[in-house]
Amino acid sequence: MTMYNQSILILIRTDASLKIGSGHVMRCLSLAEALRDSGAEVRFVCRAHPGNLNDVIGKKEFKVHELSAPDLDEGREHYTEVAEDYTRWFNVTQEQDATETLDVLNGERPDWLIIDHYGLDCDWENRLRPHVRKLMVIDDLANRQHDCDLLLDQNYFRDGQNRYNGLVPLTCTQMLGPQYALLRPEFAEARKKLRRRTGEIRCVFVFFGGTDPENFTGCALAALSTPELVHLEVDVVLGKTNPNRASIERQVATRPNTNLYVQVKNIAELMVRADLALGAGGATTWERLCLGLPSIVTILSENQRKFSETLDKAGLQICLGNAKELSVSDLKFAVLKRLKTVESNRKQSGQCLEVVDGKGTGITKDMILKGIPVKQWGIRSASSADCEFYWHWVNDQDVRQSAFNSEPISWEDHQEWFKNKLNDPSTTLFLAESQFGPIGQVRFEKSGDHFVIDYSIGRQFRGLGLGERLLTKGIESFKNTQGFTLVGEVKEENQASMKIFQNLGFREISHSPQLKKKTRRFQLQLSEITR
Repeated sequence: MTMYNQSILILIRTDASLKIGSGHVMRCLSLAEALRDSGAEVRFVCRAHPGNLNDVIGKKEFKVHELSAPDLDEGREHYTEVAEDYTRWFNVTQEQDATETLDVLNGERPDWLIIDHYGLDCDWENRLRPHVRKLMVIDDLANRQHDCDLLLDQNYFRDGQNRYNGLVPLTCTQMLGPQYALLRPEFAEARKKLRRRTGEIRCVFVFFGGTDPENFTGCALAALSTPELVHLEVDVVLGKTNPNRASIERQVATRPNTNLYVQVKNIAELMVRADLALGAGGATTWERLCLGLPSIVTILSENQRKFSETLDKAGLQICLGNAKELSVSDLKFAVLKRLKTVESNRKQSGQCLEVVDGKGTGITKDMILKGIPVKQWGIRSASSADCEFYWHWVNDQDVRQSAFNSEPISWEDHQEWFKNKLNDPSTTLFLAESQFGPIGQVRFEKSGDHFVIDYSIGRQFRGLGLGERLLTKGIESFKNTQGFTLVGEVKEENQASMKIFQNLGFREISHSPQLKKKTRRFQLQLSEITR
């Protein structure tokens, strides 16, 4: 176990309910456990909806700040009659929810606030932004704006890399695709021991989510209990909040070769031994793909539709459409068809394994606690296309506080300044970037017989020791073409930048006629660099 930072505090705002389901909480728990195992303190903020999983989170030994259950009739005038009006999912306004979440903070400023909730958007995030250092959003919908530093969408889409254009800040780091699926470690471990699937079907895995209030589980069991399918072995999984447990238990008791599991801890093992899955197009999709389990899925809610249908077209699962429109006969004939398509089942299994490898939680944890590995960085000269990135970075609240002139810079003034600097032979602008986009910038500006250094790094990468590495990369690139003294000027209260310059071998100049009041000045000859 690698310990990154034992003092880091992370707050997760998410919910589960009979309407919302359990997927948001379960994937957040996967990430929370990985973060805690690496030394972070993680707390949850969850509302006490009917069917919540707050006790499940608590049993995992996480502190849960429980927001009160809403009056279901309260605030109806705030909600419109729209099919995808997810604010109905928690029946309070975003303003009220933000106020209650701020009360939970009680003056603390978490290092990260992670939001996984369809009912929250940039209005809520803007209210919390001043009270947290960094903000991450986990989303599936790409249907609303977010004010965040890091966004994760684990879904599979043909146009995935463009899904959030115009919906998140330009400087937001986006992790898009099922390679970042937030799965528990058991799936990566089970994958290592996975037998090669032949395509023949003997055992069926049934799971329609943690709540399944409309009892699609019962419908699937009815289909599997018909004479043509009763020979199959069946494993049925229910969440602890499933309201139809009693009737399902009766169905299981009357069907041979059928096992029932409630709120299981070994769901990966059940998927490994199965040959076919019947379930919903929700979060379990990525677990099935990780283990190469051929699947027949139904759509339980509108947010599952697009990626479920896209996976179907890609040959990664069979999607039967809206669950409410399907009959027992529809499910029966779908399974009968899969019994006959052995080669297609085998092929689908192999394709699934290529899409999800079970490492997404670890990658996300490292992005939060370590940032992007320096070996994945590149550094290049800035161009006119980078103007807006520089503007966002220079106007960041923390950057303005560290600057000698703390006033915000207008877009018009910045455009003129940036154009002049690009065309100024005495100024060199570098931009560091990775596969996730720009990371930060380093500027070298000639002043007499030396060059003054200016640098900044994206908010999501601060506090991770990456500023020093950014500056090192910039100096190394600059050293190849220049041979002058480097100078860094820092406000006295900017302890982090002073430490970076000192670590890089800069010597402080105690007396200088050009030194501004309350300013520290550091100097380094390029010939002194040994890195």
